Amino acid sequence: MRFYENKIVQVVIAILYPIAAFVILSNGRLIGSWTIPAILAILFCFLWKDLCYLAISNVLMWLVSVPMWWLFVERMREDQGPAIFISSLPFIVLSHVFIVLIPQILIVLCKNVILKKA
Repeated sequence: MRFYENKIVQVVIAILYPIAAFVILSNGRLIGSWTIPAILAILFCFLWKDLCYLAISNVLMWLVSVPMWWLFVERMREDQGPAIFISSLPFIVLSHVFIVLIPQILIVLCKNVILKKA
């Protein structure tokens, strides 16, 4: 039995994605590059079994990471950071759909097609 066919493993992966995204993207200034977040997203694409787990992970990321970031990162700032974050949120969501979500869907679909042919 392959590890990605195990439901417990898939649930753990679905839960780890928002946590990893929050930690890495919150430390973006230290990383200084989009390479590590991009590699992380691609690796998670290969770990998800199907689009259901991909959707669960992304919804969890938005439901958990964004409020956590708002409470723990932006609220501690005394400048215009929180106001800029709220006003930029529609653009951030739209960018996420086209830059992250659609490529993730395509990678998972291609991976599943390749694995079914093999």
